[in-house]
Parts: sequence; C-alpha cells; structure tokens
Amino acid sequence: MGLIKIPSKAQAFFDTEYKKIFNSGMLAEADWNIKLADKISMITKSNGCVPVASNGAGLMCLLQLFGSIHNRKKIMLQSNTMYGMFTMSNSSGYEVLDYIPCNIETLMPSLSQVEEALASSKFEENELVIMLSHMGGIINPDIEEIAKLCKSKNIILLEDCAHSFGSTYNNKHSGLFGDAGVYSFYSTKAIPAGEGGAIVSNNTDILRYAERYTKYDRFERSMSIGNNIRLSELQALFIYSVVSEHNNIIKNKAQIAEKYIEVCANLGINYIKQETNGQQGNYYKFVIYHPDIEISDYLPKLETKTSGIYDYSLCGSDFIPKHHVCLPIWYDQDQDLMNNAIKELNDCFEEKNK
Repeated sequence: MGLIKIPSKAQAFFDTEYKKIFNSGMLAEADWNIKLADKISMITKSNGCVPVASNGAGLMCLLQLFGSIHNRKKIMLQSNTMYGMFTMSNSSGYEVLDYIPCNIETLMPSLSQVEEALASSKFEENELVIMLSHMGGIINPDIEEIAKLCKSKNIILLEDCAHSFGSTYNNKHSGLFGDAGVYSFYSTKAIPAGEGGAIVSNNTDILRYAERYTKYDRFERSMSIGNNIRLSELQALFIYSVVSEHNNIIKNKAQIAEKYIEVCANLGINYIKQETNGQQGNYYKFVIYHPDIEISDYLPKLETKTSGIYDYSLCGSDFIPKHHVCLPIWYDQDQDLMNNAIKELNDCFEEKNK
C-alpha cells in the first residue's frame, strides 16, 4: 500500500477540522457522519446514504435486513468477485444457490448469463437475493436490464459498489439500479480513505432500517437485528475530506489511462474501456485482456502490474484470472511506474515481431 497517496487539499481540509472534533467532545454519532451522508447523497443523487464502518459491514447489514424483514434465504453471486461475498453471505444466514458466470470483456455477468443461471436454479418466489459486483471502476453494462429482470421476478438486487464510487452509467451512479448498493473507501480502492463504506439507495424504507441497524436499533427498539457498524467522527471527517476531491482523483487517473490507451491502440491490445456506451468510469483499474491467449503467454515481458480482478474464481474456473492483467494506475503515481509498464508492453511485441 505504499503507492497510495491522498490529495493535498484533502489533507489540508482534514488538518483544519479534526481538532474541532476533539474540542467538541463529540467523537461519535455527530456532525461529520451527517455531513458525509449528505455529501455522498448529493454526489450520487440518491435519496439517502448511511455511512458504515466498511463495505462488508454495509453489505452484511443489508443482507440481514433482507433476511429478517423480507424473509430472503437464498443468494446468487457472480463467479468473478471477492471471496468475501461468499463468506458474508454465509455469515448472514444465506444459502449460496449458484454462481453466475462472467465475461472476459467486462469481468461481469451479462443479462443472458443471469437469465440462464436463474433458469437452472431452484428457488421459491420471494426468497432470492442476487448480489452483483461492479468490477474495475465501471458499472455492469447490462445492469439496467438485469434490474428490470429482478424486479419482474421479485428478486432483490444488491449492488456491491466497492470498486465504483464516482462511476456512472447513463448518468446514473452505481448502487441505484437495484434495491441498494454499498461503496468502499478502503485503502486500495478508487477513492481511498483507509477504511469505511456507505450504503446508498433510493428506497427510503431500506435507508431507515439500515440507519437503525447501525445503532443496534437501540432508540426505537422494535427490530430483532442490529449491530454497531458506525463510523467514528474522525473517520467520517477523513472520508469526507477525500470524497470531496473525488473528481480530481478520477481526473488524475484518467490522464494515466490516456497513455495506456494510446499504447494499447498502437499494439492492438484489448482493454476494458471506461468512457464508452454510457459508461463514465473511475479508473479504479486499467484492465488488459485477451479472450483466447493466457496473459502470461500473450505478454511475457510485462512485470510492472498490479493485482488482478481477481486471481481466483468462486466457481473454480481459472479462465478470467488467467486471461487478464491490470496495469498500475494509482492517484499521483510516479511517472516511472507508468513508463516501465508501457516499455514492457512494447518489448513484448518487439519480441513477437522479430
């Protein structure tokens, strides 16, 4: 994590405000949690936001709420996602019914793949949740049609938005296509603030239940589930400081991506586009792939890279892990890192052309 940098304006803002928290004596459940919720609601144009301790905490909160309030018992996950989606589902009392395959072109499931998975699975009406993850900084390009399908079948659609804060599809932010979504501000994410997450939704009932859950429902005392997954005021302030600079962070990373796009175009390398067909990505990752050749064979001299999305599959297939690679694209990263990656890509093709 030594490559992670925070914008100087975010640091300066935090420096001017954090002592006020100490002087106020309000270290939790105070103004900065409210301000952060309002800020994220404004950015995403959502009906509301509930700050939480992490993306995982927010997803488990929603899964438990859907189980308790809507009696949901079974869940389907996409095959290419973090292992934590599986563990959180089990920890929330769900039966993992099936894994939906993903495409190498997006690293996510298509509408037809969701339809096929549903057709081959057994579940009762009103008992299923589908949890889909937006990968690499863009939103699933079939999310609108998938959301319509889920609504028609009374399936709850939960969006894992850990990679996609600031990303839009047809001018709509991630997390607002299904029933709810959860962002991540973990240290390695597109908008990094160490830890923390945020639940967003346009369903005010979900938001109200989620807010009560994060405080054990200790004030109304009518829910049977709840936990302490709140943010401290200091962490809320820090996330607010970084989120306020999200456009500058994304712009900086987009400038790095322009250099990669140029070399990919020159060499005929496939990459996942983040600004096409209604997408406006946040450049969390810059993904190169080949649909037919394993990436280690296709680009044998590429050593300057970062972690893939992912290097395993929940359904056991190693196709996506072996057929893609991610180039380094951190905020304000050293130019040498980008130049090394570009040189190595060129070297791969010079070797082939000999």
